[in-house]
Amino acid sequence: MSRPDEHAEIRAQLAQLVAGGLDADAEARIGRHTATCPSCAAELECWQLITGGLRRLRTPQPSPALFERARAVAAAQLTVQAEQRQNRMMLVPLIVFSWVVTVAGWPVFRFATGGLLSLLDIHFRQIWLLFAVFSALTWLAGGSAAVLLSLRRPHERRLA
Repeated sequence: MSRPDEHAEIRAQLAQLVAGGLDADAEARIGRHTATCPSCAAELECWQLITGGLRRLRTPQPSPALFERARAVAAAQLTVQAEQRQNRMMLVPLIVFSWVVTVAGWPVFRFATGGLLSLLDIHFRQIWLLFAVFSALTWLAGGSAAVLLSLRRPHERRLA
């Protein structure tokens, strides 16, 4: 008989042997051991019966209704992801537009109010306050457009 720790190693590898998960050297070593050890041979036979029984079992298949529900959920998730990606692609130009209007609006605003204020003879010491209001209204308009776009998309999807 072999060493006790080798005996425990062999028993631990019997399931792998039956499943075909060992290399040729390990299979030969276990074969030599089970030829001389009746308890390991009995356990190997038990594992072979279990494996044979499992291989004869029919593989369960999902019902068509379950498959269709899973497909519908996956399709809905893909649609939502595509819509989110499209919304991000629409928001980037909207943000860039808001910045351009804000930055380019200052010279236009300064020119327009400077001319108008000189005609009306009104002197504001803090003209930047008017520009801040103008900028806030620009950002508010951009944000409103973004919100309206986001509300319109799900409504369109429900109609489709």
